[in-house]
Amino acid sequence: MKEEHKKWLEDHFGSMVVFGEPMSFHTTFGIGGPANIVTIRTDQQLKDLTKWAYENDQPIMILGAGSNILVRDGGIQGVVIKLSNGFDAIERLPDDSSDTHMRIVAGAGVLLQKLCNHALNKGLAGLNFALGIPGSIGGALRMNAGARGKSIADSVTAIGVLNKYGEIITTRKANLCFSYRGLELEEGSFILRGEFQLKRADPVALRKEAAQILKKRASSQPMSLHSAGCFFLNPSKGSSAGKLVDMAGLKGLRVGGAEVSTKHANFVVNKGGATASDVISLTQQIKDSVFNKFGISLEREVVIVGEETPPQESLQE
Repeated sequence: MKEEHKKWLEDHFGSMVVFGEPMSFHTTFGIGGPANIVTIRTDQQLKDLTKWAYENDQPIMILGAGSNILVRDGGIQGVVIKLSNGFDAIERLPDDSSDTHMRIVAGAGVLLQKLCNHALNKGLAGLNFALGIPGSIGGALRMNAGARGKSIADSVTAIGVLNKYGEIITTRKANLCFSYRGLELEEGSFILRGEFQLKRADPVALRKEAAQILKKRASSQPMSLHSAGCFFLNPSKGSSAGKLVDMAGLKGLRVGGAEVSTKHANFVVNKGGATASDVISLTQQIKDSVFNKFGISLEREVVIVGEETPPQESLQE
């Protein structure tokens, strides 16, 4: 990044900008090269930064909780945006059917688990499926996070986005295009908040269900190890991705510090010192093996971003 660009960021964001920060500190994988990270507190700050980035040809990316992402070893060019406390509020909205439902809005920076726990405490059903899934609301909406045949899209009524023209727009569900682990957004748009409608339910029954879900997740997934979550999408038909990897005999397969989890075959875990190159090499072996054995081509759920090697200017600094 040019010195003049660094100066603009420092002048406008002060201590909230960090240059050359290892992304391994900001991802659940614990992997990733350097990036210039700016922490944003308000909609206006986000508008100002995106406008500047567009005018100065600087790529930008919003980072949520750092799950479901693999940052390459060369890091990320441009600016990585982290949403701070101005985007982590959960508020109740007026609802004509208050005896049966409650509408709430959650900022993009709210952790998904915080929203799940909020719903539990209020006796609201619809989000228990997401208990134990890492990530932020922004990321959960962008990837349509889900489990057990349910997804975040089931409860969404609207999302607020900042488009590439600097306008904040609320889009109702009827105009949203959700897919399996995805949400179609206009290029250059960023999710600011999500609106949800949740059904009132028996709090005791909800907590019992929640305990069962968390117990099952803890017993079947490598919760104590660094990972990005499930690495591959489940095929549209037949066995799940994890089952296919398991049947291919790949549990425990390792490249460098990256390993196919022995607990859940659709998790690639960082056993210590793993690089993005390790993960990419390992997952390519997984894809090749599953295709050769079953004729099924696995697709990544985890998003890979960044450069294989640092920009030349970074090497000189």
